[in-house]
Amino acid sequence: MHSTQARNKIFKSWSGISEVSIIKEVATKGEHIDLCMEYWAGKQKIPISEYRHYFYDVVHAYVRRLLSERLVCKADNVLHNVERDVKCFFYQYACECNDADLSEFVLDHLRCRDPQLFKQEQTVLEYYWSLVQQFRECSDLLTRRKALLPRVHIEALMTLPEQTLQLLLVELYFANNNDSLLPELKKQLVWQHLVDTVQLGRLRRWFWCQDAPTTTTTALLPLEQAYVMWKIESDMFEYALDHLEQPCEPLRNYFARAGYFFATESSDVSTVLRRLSTMQCLEQHKELISRLPLARHLLERGYHSLLLLDCVPISALEQLAGENEPLVSLLIDLKTHDLTEREGFELMSKSVQSYLERTHNGAESLQEQPLLTFFDFLCHEPSVLSLEGFLSSSNLSRVPYLKSLMTRFERHVSSSSPALPTAHELFYKFKQVNLDALAALNHGEMVSFSNPRLSQRYARKAQLNYTHYLKQHRSAYAVYYFLMEQLQLYGQITRTQLFHACETATQLALQHAGDEDLVTHCVACCEMLDFDTQTLRSFLHLQRRLPATRTGSTYSEQLQHWERALVQQLQDDNTQFPLESYTALMRLASRNLQGKWPSAMLQHFAARNDWWQLLLIFQYFDLPLSELHQLLPHFKCRALGVHLLRALSYDSCHDRQHKRAANRQTRRSDGQTNSSQETMTNSSHSSGLDANLQQLQRDSGQSMCSLLTHNAQQDVFAIVLCSSNNLPDECIGNTSRFVELMQSSAQQCTSINLLKHCVRHQMPVLAALAATLSDQNRDWCWLVWLAVASGQWTQLLQEATRSKEQQSEYVWTLIRGVVKDGQVNALLHSFCIFQPDCKFVHLCRFLQLTAQKQDFSDATILELRHFFCSWSQEAVHLPLCAPLGRKQLMQRCIGLLLMQLQSNFDCAMQQQKFLECICRSDVGDICDLLDFCLLHKIFGVAAPWIRQLGIDYEQLVRRDSAEYKRLLDALTEAKAYEEALQLATLLQLPLADIVYAKWLAELEAGQLHRHEEYEREIEQHALPPAILVNFLLQAAGQQPESNLRRRYELLQSALGVIKQHHLFPNECFDRDQIEYDMVMCYLQLDSEQPTPVPIYHSEYFEQIMQQERCVLYKSFSELKELAGIDDLSIANKSKLTSEMERRLDELLNLLLDEGDIVEALRLQELFEYRPNDLRFIVFAMALAEGMTSIVNLSSKERQLLSDIEKSAFPKFNRLTLNQNPLGRCSSDLSGSCSTLEFEEIPSKEKQQTLETLLGIGSKLKHGVELGRRIVLAYRAAMYLDKEYLDVLRTKDASVLLKSAAEEDCLQRLLVVSDIHISTRLTPKEIADSLALELTTCIVRPRFYIFHASQQPRNAPRNADLWGHNIDRDFHLFLELTPNTTMLGNCLLEYCDALKAYRRYQDKKPYEPSDAFERLSGIITLYGLPSTSSNVAGSPSIPQVLSHKKQNQIYVELLIKANLCFVHECSMEGIASVLERAKQLNGQLAKAKSWSLIVRLLIGIARYREMFYCFDSLIENEQFESLLGQFDDDQKSGLRQAILGYLREYNPKNGKELLRLAAHHFLMYKELAEMWTQEAQDVLDTVLSAAAESGNLKCSQALQTLLQQALENYTHATENYLLDNKLILAQQSVAHAELVAMQLDLCNKALEKRRGSAASPNAPSFCVSVISVQTREQFRELVNYQLSVPQSLILSRAYGYDVNWSEALLTQFVVLQRRNYLLEYRCHQRINDNVIEQVVKGYILYTQNNLPTGQQQESLGQLVELIRSVTLKYKLASILGLKTIVMSLINDQTVHYLRDTNYGRNEPHNVPNM
Repeated sequence: MHSTQARNKIFKSWSGISEVSIIKEVATKGEHIDLCMEYWAGKQKIPISEYRHYFYDVVHAYVRRLLSERLVCKADNVLHNVERDVKCFFYQYACECNDADLSEFVLDHLRCRDPQLFKQEQTVLEYYWSLVQQFRECSDLLTRRKALLPRVHIEALMTLPEQTLQLLLVELYFANNNDSLLPELKKQLVWQHLVDTVQLGRLRRWFWCQDAPTTTTTALLPLEQAYVMWKIESDMFEYALDHLEQPCEPLRNYFARAGYFFATESSDVSTVLRRLSTMQCLEQHKELISRLPLARHLLERGYHSLLLLDCVPISALEQLAGENEPLVSLLIDLKTHDLTEREGFELMSKSVQSYLERTHNGAESLQEQPLLTFFDFLCHEPSVLSLEGFLSSSNLSRVPYLKSLMTRFERHVSSSSPALPTAHELFYKFKQVNLDALAALNHGEMVSFSNPRLSQRYARKAQLNYTHYLKQHRSAYAVYYFLMEQLQLYGQITRTQLFHACETATQLALQHAGDEDLVTHCVACCEMLDFDTQTLRSFLHLQRRLPATRTGSTYSEQLQHWERALVQQLQDDNTQFPLESYTALMRLASRNLQGKWPSAMLQHFAARNDWWQLLLIFQYFDLPLSELHQLLPHFKCRALGVHLLRALSYDSCHDRQHKRAANRQTRRSDGQTNSSQETMTNSSHSSGLDANLQQLQRDSGQSMCSLLTHNAQQDVFAIVLCSSNNLPDECIGNTSRFVELMQSSAQQCTSINLLKHCVRHQMPVLAALAATLSDQNRDWCWLVWLAVASGQWTQLLQEATRSKEQQSEYVWTLIRGVVKDGQVNALLHSFCIFQPDCKFVHLCRFLQLTAQKQDFSDATILELRHFFCSWSQEAVHLPLCAPLGRKQLMQRCIGLLLMQLQSNFDCAMQQQKFLECICRSDVGDICDLLDFCLLHKIFGVAAPWIRQLGIDYEQLVRRDSAEYKRLLDALTEAKAYEEALQLATLLQLPLADIVYAKWLAELEAGQLHRHEEYEREIEQHALPPAILVNFLLQAAGQQPESNLRRRYELLQSALGVIKQHHLFPNECFDRDQIEYDMVMCYLQLDSEQPTPVPIYHSEYFEQIMQQERCVLYKSFSELKELAGIDDLSIANKSKLTSEMERRLDELLNLLLDEGDIVEALRLQELFEYRPNDLRFIVFAMALAEGMTSIVNLSSKERQLLSDIEKSAFPKFNRLTLNQNPLGRCSSDLSGSCSTLEFEEIPSKEKQQTLETLLGIGSKLKHGVELGRRIVLAYRAAMYLDKEYLDVLRTKDASVLLKSAAEEDCLQRLLVVSDIHISTRLTPKEIADSLALELTTCIVRPRFYIFHASQQPRNAPRNADLWGHNIDRDFHLFLELTPNTTMLGNCLLEYCDALKAYRRYQDKKPYEPSDAFERLSGIITLYGLPSTSSNVAGSPSIPQVLSHKKQNQIYVELLIKANLCFVHECSMEGIASVLERAKQLNGQLAKAKSWSLIVRLLIGIARYREMFYCFDSLIENEQFESLLGQFDDDQKSGLRQAILGYLREYNPKNGKELLRLAAHHFLMYKELAEMWTQEAQDVLDTVLSAAAESGNLKCSQALQTLLQQALENYTHATENYLLDNKLILAQQSVAHAELVAMQLDLCNKALEKRRGSAASPNAPSFCVSVISVQTREQFRELVNYQLSVPQSLILSRAYGYDVNWSEALLTQFVVLQRRNYLLEYRCHQRINDNVIEQVVKGYILYTQNNLPTGQQQESLGQLVELIRSVTLKYKLASILGLKTIVMSLINDQTVHYLRDTNYGRNEPHNVPNM
């Protein structure tokens, strides 16, 4: 155990090092593995058990890289350190590896570790590897069993418990249906799986397979065959009974057959009996049935016949005897007595009679039972005769099934039935021949078919010929009869007559080809007549053996059909050629007059290049060469056909010509002597096929070569005779005696003489003859035969002479010589002839097959394996050789194999195949003397060089052989580096020198590869990286001065290698000097380069900062330590020019822009040059860390900072709050950023420091991100009241965000913004973080209520986030997010997670996700009540998130997501929100959550797209919910949406709803318009119902409607006034007056009707003033119907002006309505113009009408009202109003009027008046 101090020290040493590097280190060293897991699990805040899997994943990846570099020992050590199984991992890696060589290399390592153990475990590893592959294919199974099997590899499977592995195997089988898993499965687990997954179909199939007959098992699937083998046991049945809830009917029946019943049926007797009867297993379950109350059950239900079954015991019936005594007693007797016995039948008869007596009272009833009588009859030995009389004398006639018997007795007498007809009767019946009469006429002479007299009288005469005898299978007599008949008729027999007879016999044979006996006699007949029947027999043979042809085919088509059938037979069975059938076919073809030979068979062999078969066919059947010529296009290899044609063209040309000439002469002579008909089948004119056949039979013992070329041989027979004698056989005891005998010229025994002649005449066959004579000298005969056959006799004799004592040496020398000379065929034959049982023959056959036949197939490998097997059993013994040790024997055999490899192959490819063949024989598993697999690989690499250098193959047995070194040096000298590398890798020799030499050679040739290729080569060959560094330095040194760019890149690559492999400090090179030289090259480069020059970065920047988004987490002192400034030392420095300084300044600025502060510090120290931006950044870091202060600034620096304006501070705020969060730092503390009553203001010193840092940051031109990181981290630390370094070093932004949320600090949102910016969080991360916080604020208040009594009336509002209300200040949170669309999508993910949580809460299947896990964490965290808030002693009950609260959360999330999408106008997001809102609306409506629907509608505020919310509320009479208290901005939009919806869709009660909404929103104008519209609707109703020709029909209903319209106009006027719409109010008043006037007219009309005594019930009408449509109607009403007030009302209502002059003329003057003028003067001011117009109108009126005095009087009244004396006098004069004229004259105006003279009779022009 490590102490706390030691642990902390180790943990501290790991800070700043990547996780992967630490894991590799601890795994390699084998130390602190547990601490490493604990350290990183704590940092990542995950359990150690979970992190352990990741740790092993990294280790496995590391080990795989080591194995790819062939560092197997190191990989083995690493796996041992982390306690992993080496063999499992190595074997799996070998199987997964795509490199076959590498895979074999790893497996060789496993074999070398423990060969015997690996051989035993290899099968197990193969099995588990197959399981791993199958598991990987089943992703669903792995997902389902991830907790059980988090990683799938061999070791994981092998360490699983047996039961768990079996369960996984069962699931795996049913997932991929791999039948190879069946043998590994246990039937109990398979049964449990099927039961648990309710696979009733498979269970039924299992039962069915148990009953399947054995004949059908072969047709079953593998699983079903396993079902047959797996017998279902009792525990399996019991498991199913406990776990199956709703089994199907067939399954219940199967269980019942086995005696198992489910709990719901076990007590139901009827169901039990039904299932047992269905499965026909009542007899099998007698014991089960006996335990059931079966007898009582059947008796109660009246199933009396079933009580007779054997399954109902008699004892059960005896127990029921008291309940139904007569019936039960009868049933007991029936079951007790045997009815087949007479005694039992009698007892049963009495029992039945007793039953009837007890159940049928009285004797009469017994007489009505005829069965009792019949039973009595049967009890007294009945017979058929007695039955007939008994039936007629008793009452049995009433028994239905005895009536047929009585009828039969009545119809037939008791005598027997008539006999069958005799033969005489049949003759008489059908042939009208009365044989009895004939017998009587001939006095008893026997009647038969041989009777001559009867035959002469009755038989039909017919003359028989020879064909009848042929048909009777009497061929010899048929020939005799034919000959006798011809001689009797013609006196001689010609050839034509014989031909006709044979032709008839042939036709008869062809017509009856199926009758073999008849065909045989027909053939015999033809042969006896001296005609050849080969053709006939061939035709019949083919017709019988081959399929029939189609009807109507020609003879040639029939031959072609048969040939195709023969080819098909040969293709089906190529082991046997159909010689007999093909000979018959060729015989028929030779007789074909068309001369066309069958070609299908020839084409078949030609297509396969089977020249040997073609050669046999052409020579056997003597086919012409023209056929071969026609066959050339069909050869697969046309050249082969050409060669065969050329060979046959020169083969015995004269013999062929002579044979053909003889055939032609024979045929010609036949043609001269016989006609065409006589030459049909003559055997003397047959072809030369028989001669060919005889020749082939004679030559069958010779090879094809001897048939083609005839060589003269020695006279073996003479030699045998000369060698034979009667001397006793002598045993050759040793080598000396053998040499002596072979060199002796004296006569010896026969066997030895044959051996000497064998050597003398070089005839090995004599040695074989000698072995047959002398079995004791068989080994010496073998030796002589082998030496002679291989031409090694001289060498053998020399060796035998030299080593007479070591007999086995010269034998092995002979065998080696034979193999070396390539005489492996002779070696094999020697053992096959003389030593057939010797196991060495397997090796010889292997050598012969590979060398002579180039056969490298599996069969050849099997021979070598047989030899190795015999060798391992020590069963290999060579003749004449002493037994050798196994190792020594294997060495010599390996020498033979190497000699074969070196001497008996012509090309390297054959050598490769030979070595591959040996490797495939697994020789390496049994022998380690020579690694043939290694040799095979070496040959694959350097085969040409091995042959070129003349390497001695026998020297390659040892791995450290000098031949290998010589070969490797030769390859290196020849610059064959690739082959040298491969060879050195195979031999495990150092590679560094070869690789370095290769690089130098390429460098000398001017070839330089990319750095990645060199790195790949180092990694491939596992070379030390220092080699590459030295090479790159050497390459850089050789670059000319003009190629500075290339030199810079090489030095940069060298530094990259040093940096990548951590090669500093190193004695071989100086890293600082290399870096200095590299930068100097960069500074000397031209500014304008065709391509950008990549700059060098520090290791900290590349390996850490780039992985951490280039965010600075180190303090200045740590950066200095990383840069190694204190240890820098450069020996020779060059002076920089101004241009170089400018380039250096640009380089440093570029490094600062990219964030590599470490490399910038190094370059600053290397060149002692510091630009302003770097100076500012360093000073800012020191200032923020407290290493210096503002007072320490120099005057120059202060002057520089004093020029900074605060307006420049926000220049580095990419993400701002209200676009200016940095400016908010100096804002007052009473803003919305803080809700604290007392807040601690940062100290003045910190504020000044912050302002200074802001000033420094605003001055930066380069390294702005670094400056922003420092400034924002300092500001966040200041507001969080934390140390700057703590904030700077915190890599987890969530920790800082949590601190900002939990602690009381100023400017929280600004702090959050600073954290986001300074840590360079991606928009996705910011969105995820904000979404989590917002969701938490929405979910958390839903758990504040723990008791129903504490529940508030209003729904809880959302919690505050960072001191801000997320509803009111949501726009501020949107400004924190660079991509609000992402935030909206994250909130929608929480909506989906909430749905999944609901399904999880309802215990339904759900889809897990990251959002679901986070939401579950929130609910788990805030769902438990706090103990402090509870009353003491009350239980802490967790709050369950109800569906209502889930809906509340869902609504709030949707609203916030919509705001996010609206902020960026994301139409896709808005559409998604609306779609979800529509679905949610239906759910809320079902839940009657009206307030949530309103909240959803108002929160999203897309009213037109969400009119369905209005539908839901109105349909459920919840419209008032929309009229709550809302904000002003919400109210305006909602108001317009409500009005728009009600007006567009006009729902039920829409007017009332619209009026209600208008009242609520104080919409007076809309209310007035509604009242106006309703009034107009009422008036329209009035006009449609009561209007008649301009009048209205007055009634009470009309009064009511008009009163209603008047009220509506009154309400409209009031609302217009409330809305300050005065003009509209006046219009509404005018319409109200109009309606009131109409109502008044109606009332007066009704009163008038009621006051009329004449007709009180008559309809009354009034003038319609509400139906005015035109001005004419208006004029008509004013002039004739209405009074002055009424006219004024009408004018105001319709907007028409009244022509008062016309109205006065019409009403006052013409119609004489006297009060009209008074009304007018009361309401209008009369003027002279009106009166003048009246007078004018009257003058026009009098032109068509006669004036009256009353009219004149009325006009006088009007003229009196004129004020103008002149006009008055004028009009009075015109009208002739003397009174007025005289009054004017007499008046004071007379002086004025004296000049005026208007006369009445003077004509006046009215228009001129």
